[in-house]
Amino acid sequence: MELRTLEYFLTVAREENMTEAANVLHVTQPTLSRQIADLENELGRKLFTRTNRSTVLTEDGMQLRQRAEEIISLVQQTEDEMKNDDMELSGCIRIGAAETHTMHIIAELLAALHREHHGITCELFSGNADTVEERLEHGLLDFGLLLEPVGLEKYNYIRLPETDRLGILTRSDSAWAGKEYITPEDVRGMPLLLSSRTSFKILDLSEWSDHTLKAEDLNIVGSFDLIGNAVLLIGTGVTNAVSIDGLLQENNSSLKFIPFRPAISISAVLVWKKYRLLSKTGDIFLKRLIETCSGSDSSLSRE
Repeated sequence: MELRTLEYFLTVAREENMTEAANVLHVTQPTLSRQIADLENELGRKLFTRTNRSTVLTEDGMQLRQRAEEIISLVQQTEDEMKNDDMELSGCIRIGAAETHTMHIIAELLAALHREHHGITCELFSGNADTVEERLEHGLLDFGLLLEPVGLEKYNYIRLPETDRLGILTRSDSAWAGKEYITPEDVRGMPLLLSSRTSFKILDLSEWSDHTLKAEDLNIVGSFDLIGNAVLLIGTGVTNAVSIDGLLQENNSSLKFIPFRPAISISAVLVWKKYRLLSKTGDIFLKRLIETCSGSDSSLSRE
């Protein structure tokens, strides 16, 4: 299987039309059709369903598309790293991040590096720990900024010096908006959205309440990945969401954040896979982050 063939395949998948894809690739349609047919024969799978007007991916085709995009991305990354000019630092730093106020530390560092070396760029991906770790595993990210608890066995990591408060994000005129804190008794029966994260739950309501809250006491309306879309549902007044402080409500007067009591603070860790060689750009980013966090309560684990 050649890279060129994968690029042909991805172009047909994107255009959903053999003629349009051939025009984009500057090849004849018979040439492109033959390449796709050869790929299907090689894999023993039908990748497209063809009609007079469109060429649509089959289920097998959709699986190959995901892998092909990962392969092409890794090849491009490798080429960029090998082409780095020793005289001028350049390259892309790819970071996947959870929603956390501590992201400002990473953002400020990226900005400083870009001011010094205009060839340094970044690729930011937002998601919860599950999706960020999956992209790290497939080599699509260099670093992940994750909220603890996180399974750190397979990572090197830096624990960032700041923490986030956990609480409830509610509408500013809700029945809970006048409260200074949210207690376990307040949560009893409260309509809630919880994080969809599955690997490690950020909040165990039973443990937080010293086991006074049971499953039947909770009114779980649903789950969310990123708080941005959940805000639209919170704005209807039908639910609240477990969230961290300082994300959205500062610029939205219709929302209010109320911290938990007993208080819960969570830390964030920047992780990268053990035994993985970093690019020159990634290495300088990491060294600068260690310098930024030195003298604080941050911690570093590296093998």
